Amino acid sequence: NPLIITGRYPIANLDNLSNPPASNYINYVRPVYPSITNSGVTVTQGDLAQRSNDVRDGFGVDGSGVKVCVLSDSYNTILGDPANTDIVNGDLPGSGNPDNRTTAVDIIKEFPYGTRSDEGRAMLQLVHDIAPGATLGFRTGTISEGDMAEGIIQCAQSGCDVIADDISWVTSPFFQDGVLAK
Repeated sequence: NPLIITGRYPIANLDNLSNPPASNYINYVRPVYPSITNSGVTVTQGDLAQRSNDVRDGFGVDGSGVKVCVLSDSYNTILGDPANTDIVNGDLPGSGNPDNRTTAVDIIKEFPYGTRSDEGRAMLQLVHDIAPGATLGFRTGTISEGDMAEGIIQCAQSGCDVIADDISWVTSPFFQDGVLAK
């Protein structure tokens, strides 16, 4: 339609559009939602579902200045160094990331007892899609409940502003604080 104009207009001045002479020419105004972009080849639907793409674009934020740490089973224990592949594909930050997100994931403690599923790396890929400017950290949390509690402290000491985990312990009490809550 040739009568549609797209542009940027300061939110603080929106009231001016309802006053003459602008109101004589404008029938309606609506926001333009930017295209959906994600980091790397893996595209998370979580970014779209929680509308974090709109927040990034609307407020000009990308997680810069924030460190997000994940507690999970492992980060890079599967043979073949899949974490490096994720970095080269842009799914994680590090040296070789095509988007110049070169600050590598801070590995506070990797799972020390062989191969696991590397679920922590998958979680960090989601975080990187949602907040591509954030610094990332990983700490295994599946050795024991006490070790996970120590991991929370270590993440905080490593400067983590946000700590997320996907771990449940069936021995944790339901109706009182256990070692993790304390």
